[in-house]
Amino acid sequence: MNNKSLNMFSRMLKMMAVVAAFVVVGILSGGEQHASARANVLTTKIWITGTDQNGNTQTIAQQNLNAAETGNGNPARQSINVDKYSNFVEHYSAVNNSGSTVNMKAILFLPRATDDSKTTPTLIYDTTRDIKFVQPNGSPELTPSYTYIPVTNNYTTTFTKSDGLALVAFAGPLKNGGNVMYPDAQNLNSGASLQIDIPLTIAPNGDWLSGDDAFTYDSTYTPSDLNPQISLTLVPSRTMDVKDFESANFNTLNDADKYNGINHLYKSDGTEETDHTKATVKIEPTADWNKYKVTYTYDGVSKTVTATISSKAAIAAKDFTVAYGSKWDSQKFGGITTLTDPNGNAIKPSDSNVTISSIKDAAGNTVTSVDTSKAGSVYTVTYTYNGVSKPVKVTVGKPGVNPVRPVNPTTPVTPTPVTPTNPNWNPSKPGDLNGTGLPNYAAVKGSAVYSTKGIYMYKNANFKKSQRMAYYPKVKRVNRHMFVVLGYDRSNGGALRYKVRDVNHGTKTAGKVGYITANRKYVVNVYYKGMPKNNKITVISKKGVHSYTNKNLTGRTGTYKKGTHLRVKNIVKHNLTTRYQLTNGDYVTANKKLVIQGTY
Repeated sequence: MNNKSLNMFSRMLKMMAVVAAFVVVGILSGGEQHASARANVLTTKIWITGTDQNGNTQTIAQQNLNAAETGNGNPARQSINVDKYSNFVEHYSAVNNSGSTVNMKAILFLPRATDDSKTTPTLIYDTTRDIKFVQPNGSPELTPSYTYIPVTNNYTTTFTKSDGLALVAFAGPLKNGGNVMYPDAQNLNSGASLQIDIPLTIAPNGDWLSGDDAFTYDSTYTPSDLNPQISLTLVPSRTMDVKDFESANFNTLNDADKYNGINHLYKSDGTEETDHTKATVKIEPTADWNKYKVTYTYDGVSKTVTATISSKAAIAAKDFTVAYGSKWDSQKFGGITTLTDPNGNAIKPSDSNVTISSIKDAAGNTVTSVDTSKAGSVYTVTYTYNGVSKPVKVTVGKPGVNPVRPVNPTTPVTPTPVTPTNPNWNPSKPGDLNGTGLPNYAAVKGSAVYSTKGIYMYKNANFKKSQRMAYYPKVKRVNRHMFVVLGYDRSNGGALRYKVRDVNHGTKTAGKVGYITANRKYVVNVYYKGMPKNNKITVISKKGVHSYTNKNLTGRTGTYKKGTHLRVKNIVKHNLTTRYQLTNGDYVTANKKLVIQGTY
């Protein structure tokens, strides 16, 4: 459709809103007379429904006119939020409550831009969905007919799925009016009703953010009166307008640039919200190292864009404690957990690459260093790297209480860069800027571990004899004590601890939650993560192990007794556990308490 045709149609709508009955029907049907002051014999209604974000269909705009009312219905200007709703449908109904048969024809004008200066409509027929007609019960069947831009006065019963659909009629058969075809009137019995449901969508090139309205109304005719035109002026609105964007690196993306994907925010009254920080932001990595999924949420609406970074340079830091009386200069970079160069390689923090841009005491005063002679004092130390600043809290320990060994400056706390073959087996993802900074051997949160030697469970991460909760002695492999990892912590000295729950069912300690060592000499994963060197395993469980058709261990196919040697061809992951696939295609557990690699 061209601009000239759309402008012509927009002007035509305004004219037809006043004299549509006389021009379209009065003349073509032999000069029927209509007195707009007389009461309408029908009860008519237009309403718009949409699907909210929970999948519920709601009425979001409506206008109706009862039979007892007179005159033309006043247009109602109502907003529809295209971010909060979708699957729009315009509904029109007419009910004959007059007590006698009415000869009528129903005609509905679809929404169109009401401003002559706008050449694109805002709401149009959704060609991906069908129009529905509800025939009146007990009355002669009505015939659907249609007009299309640019010829809006010539009806056809041939339906074309076109976004140029302009008018929809539900009346008698078409009549020849000379140069045009138009719908004839049809009887609607008393108590009968009809309905038209037309799916709508937002026009792809609509400039409705500049103030376009969408005007829709009915022009239903009866021999005694022009049905008062019920009108709706729909005002499409949005909650959020977003775009993809670029940032220098992950730190700038996660800091100064995090809101750069928002073009506009809109309040519920349609006015713009200029403070973009009122939206929440969630940043997630993708399969591409330089692309992140950024999700903004505002006023119940969430939208996702892609942020692209150009460098892998990054810094991550956390609060830390220094020992009372220790040397600050030898441990000043102790809060840096991750430092990578533009190529993503881990580097050692030093004066040559990291700047301590400020040190402030608890009162906010700038000082030159952390005074470790002031027990319990807290400082804010700001690291700056590659244009990004990271503040951390530094606490000076108390004399004689949980002293903290200063970090050796030659071995800073920096994870080794590794590209894991399975990210779920590497909870730290040291090459991932969203990682936890844990070593690669650390068990995944939610997975099972067991003790290989005697260990204690403690109330917190700083192991003290007075805080022991339970003792787990060294036992045979098949009876080893199992725990589920709930989280991680470190002692004041930096030793990694697992926060765990005791899952040794049937014991007095079952269900206890506390801290155990994460030292691999004492605690390891319950499930194997790799293949045996000779591709053989041995069943060690007294009860044997079952084999299954599926890796989720369903569809049992057999049982292998203790001592059975099995040849395996693959190890597969299922949630936070693993399975061995036998050469016959079946699956068995890879639990170290039930099977062992090799032949025994």
